[in-house]
Amino acid sequence: MNRFFEDMFSTILRAVMKLAAGFFLVLCAACNTDQSAPHLARGNVLVNNGKREEAATEYREAARLAPRSALARERLGDALYDLNRKPEALAAYQDALAVDKGSVTAAVGIARVLSDQGDLAGARASLTAALDKAPSNIFLLLSRSNLAARAGDFDAALADAEQAARFKSKDTAVLYQYGMMLLAKNKPDEAGPIFDRLLEYAPQSPEGYYGRARVFAARGEGAFAAEALAAAAKHVEPDARARLQEQGYKGPALETAVQEARDRSIASMQKDPAFARWAQDPGFLRGAGWPDAH
Repeated sequence: MNRFFEDMFSTILRAVMKLAAGFFLVLCAACNTDQSAPHLARGNVLVNNGKREEAATEYREAARLAPRSALARERLGDALYDLNRKPEALAAYQDALAVDKGSVTAAVGIARVLSDQGDLAGARASLTAALDKAPSNIFLLLSRSNLAARAGDFDAALADAEQAARFKSKDTAVLYQYGMMLLAKNKPDEAGPIFDRLLEYAPQSPEGYYGRARVFAARGEGAFAAEALAAAAKHVEPDARARLQEQGYKGPALETAVQEARDRSIASMQKDPAFARWAQDPGFLRGAGWPDAH
């Protein structure tokens, strides 16, 4: 599975998690009886400023003060995951799921850790159990589709992406995954209109242009693929900035995160085997705006 989508999906997923956390804190402030709320708030601020170690301490204290709070444990899991302390993150997510068996964040978190550890079957099982409780949850469907693709089960990956598209026919991440899974099944003529629809709803979307580039590549149309790649690259940085600002990133932490997201995405596009046949073609490289063109 291409890293470009994984980076985008990870960004979207974290945005949803943080928006949920923010909404929860508003409710806590209204009742002002929850002693864990200030620790959750401080943890969120610390994360947004790149201080995840300190944030983990705050989230751990929030979890201690609120033994029935799944959110505190979810946020602790996120912070530990970002710190690459994955066994601890897994324990935090499992704790969150024990508190709230319907926690989507916890289920996805568990699946992320297990997949990183090479246990794709266990990761998919975690998401399947969660989908049994919430069959229309888009993030569970997309996560399971992504894992199925990584396992080489493209029939299952396409089925989940298609189901997600039935529930969210205008969602960027959904349409992108659906189009990519159609391409994985060697159906570029079906994938093309999906990416066109994505760009109709989200004309600044780098995913839409990148998807178009993949369709053109599958058809052997290098010039059009290069043009679409250049458009995707042009939109990566502003798109990443907007997403990260929505999550609360600001100042130097924002600039660092934007640059890292941009560099990862551009590098991933350049390494995509779909465009390998044009790797030594000066015209293609110029059209795509890739460094090797000069």
